[in-house]
Amino acid sequence: MNWLERKDTYDNRLTIQDREIVAYLDQNLDKIQQMTSQELADACFVSRSSISRLLKKLEITNFAALKFLLGEEITQPKLARSDFSGLVNNYHHYIDQIFEKQDLSLYVQLLQETDVLYLYGTGNAQKMEVESLRHLFASVGKEVVVFFDKGEFDYLKPLFKPNDLLLLLSYKGESNEAISILKDSRSSVLKTMVMTQTSNNSMAKPSDHQLYVPTESIVTPTTRTYEVSTTFYFIIDQLFYDYCQATGVM
Repeated sequence: MNWLERKDTYDNRLTIQDREIVAYLDQNLDKIQQMTSQELADACFVSRSSISRLLKKLEITNFAALKFLLGEEITQPKLARSDFSGLVNNYHHYIDQIFEKQDLSLYVQLLQETDVLYLYGTGNAQKMEVESLRHLFASVGKEVVVFFDKGEFDYLKPLFKPNDLLLLLSYKGESNEAISILKDSRSSVLKTMVMTQTSNNSMAKPSDHQLYVPTESIVTPTTRTYEVSTTFYFIIDQLFYDYCQATGVM
């Protein structure tokens, strides 16, 4: 059984954290060949026991066997790794887990208590998601301000109040500018929140609130990696719907 078949066969055993590790493996096939199990654990911000549990769930005997399976993937044609149907299948599981395990009530309450919502996205895709947030919440009367860089943040700082919320969106959570904004905001009175792809990252640490939004990446026939961010939009829609329900505007 190859790596893709093994993932599909035992998919129902995997937790969100397991899927995060698997996503890292898929994106770093070459790098894994030179890594130890401890280095993999460190890269995924988990313990070695988490790696061992994942191998057991996938019925892989040891770390060397994992490296062998991933090594076979490297020799496969690039198109074989561009399995969009498999990606969609993973998203079904993510959405199910969001419904079953992700409690958004804290974030909905936070939005209810917010007077002005300040938004920032770290990249082009995140800026589109920020625009979706702005459009939705402004449509029901929430004051929303979008800024695009640290300079604009510095300009807005004197306006911040205790009931304002600074919400930053990022996939990896490692944007130097976003980290600088978050650290600088600690001297301000407003609350901070990040939406990121992973649960442990540099942006999550200095923020008051963190919302984990799993995504999937896919290798295209041109070998470029494309990040599919459907779950970000799903979470945004769910937050907006719950907010409208809670405030009685829907």
